Amino acid sequence: MLVEERLMSRNIIISKGAELLRIPVDALMYVSSEGNYSNIVTLDGRSRLVTFQLGQIEDAIAEKLGDDGMFLIRLGRSLIINTEFIYLIDISSQKLVLSDCRGSYHELTASKEVLTKLKAYVESLEKVSDVQ
Repeated sequence: MLVEERLMSRNIIISKGAELLRIPVDALMYVSSEGNYSNIVTLDGRSRLVTFQLGQIEDAIAEKLGDDGMFLIRLGRSLIINTEFIYLIDISSQKLVLSDCRGSYHELTASKEVLTKLKAYVESLEKVSDVQ
């Protein structure tokens, strides 16, 4: 029973009306804002448009995962990303690439300010050597 509870706690459930979406946290790549909707993209490349605003998705993540969800962060007004999948941050071209290095690859755009903060955040988590 404990294993089942633990596995269930690693999912984000989005339920509205007659529809329920269950997303394994480790398969969530990013969520993007689409006006009053959110587009949820998973590791297998599937995307699902849901009738929740990005802030509501962010609240659901915080409520479900608490501090365990710190690897899912909001970037500006339009993105929530899984930092475990950050492959490339290119501030000059305003490009963020999320990849599992096994076939899942997503190029996103973000402001230079957001990417600069994200780069500093990732560097603070990892010991990064500046190769020149």
